[in-house]
Amino acid sequence: MLEQGRLGTRQLATLTIMMVVGDMMMIYPSVITSYAKQDAWICALVGIPLGMGLMAMFLKLGNAYPGQNLVSISRSILGYWPGTLLSLFYLYFFIIGAATHSREVGDFMTTQIFLFTPIRVVILLFIIAVVWAVYHGLESLGRTSEILLPLVIVFIIVLVVSLLPQVDINNLKPYRENSFVTITQGILVSMIYPVGEAVPILMLLPYTAKTSHRNLDVILAAGIGSLILSSLVTISMLVLGAFLTQHNIYASFILSQKINIGDFFQRIEAFMASAWLISTYFKACIYLYVFVLGTAELFNMKQYRRLILPTGLLIFGLSNVIAPGITYIIITVVPYWVDWDTTIGIILPGLLLMIHWIKSLSHRKKS
Repeated sequence: MLEQGRLGTRQLATLTIMMVVGDMMMIYPSVITSYAKQDAWICALVGIPLGMGLMAMFLKLGNAYPGQNLVSISRSILGYWPGTLLSLFYLYFFIIGAATHSREVGDFMTTQIFLFTPIRVVILLFIIAVVWAVYHGLESLGRTSEILLPLVIVFIIVLVVSLLPQVDINNLKPYRENSFVTITQGILVSMIYPVGEAVPILMLLPYTAKTSHRNLDVILAAGIGSLILSSLVTISMLVLGAFLTQHNIYASFILSQKINIGDFFQRIEAFMASAWLISTYFKACIYLYVFVLGTAELFNMKQYRRLILPTGLLIFGLSNVIAPGITYIIITVVPYWVDWDTTIGIILPGLLLMIHWIKSLSHRKKS
């Protein structure tokens, strides 16, 4: 096999949480509120079980072909050439996703923290760290996520608890004032943005230890990640209100700036930024890893590490040309990204699973 390292079940679960939370930690409240308005917190809560169901579908597809990743699964179900075309579509999504995550880090750091630092410097430093992690393999990435995930969770808990004195329940009113279509869009966003972008797990399953509770752990990990995002949406609406949440791109960062307990515990936005950087970093690492691994699988290469450096340089170039600025991303890219996530996270895996079931039934009838 291309990858000699192995993940434990706990490491796969921590990487799943990192993929679900990822870059959504900072921008998710603004994105879902732009769709569902006042009912965003309800949509976020409804999206938790739906996201867990979507993750169960991913696992069902992966477990049907043990020892195979997404590239080989596509070829097994669709045939060589159709499966190759589908794999190319997924690989394109993975590399664009890695470039987008790198660009998000650059935009955030240069607009909120390092105001006078060139964005290319920030992106380059981030990509160097990502390339370094991927070069050391999947096992090192999983073990590092075990160490850093508790920090992310602690920072989020501190943020939520510290904002409780500023909560105003009236910010959630009126309830259910939006149309059925608007609420449906919000529920779709709450499911597809966090968990739909965790489809790279189909590339990680063949290199994970097989245990009796692996599926349950990963599904619960997806639920925990969705719960974290739901708590951020709810506290953002309780403190800022729907209007300010919608029109603040980095709502979670703005929330951390509002913390002030006794004029002593305040200005902890650096901790919130660190938590977001950690989760986005691991998501970008996974996307880069599955791209080089899938490319090596697609072209029958003996190893994937020789592809890491060229791919890192390609991601650096893409992240600089993918959009002229943060405003372009919010106005033009985000509204259409949900359609892309729906295609790669729901429609295509669902079709693959359906074709697999049809082929299995036909084989049973023949036998």
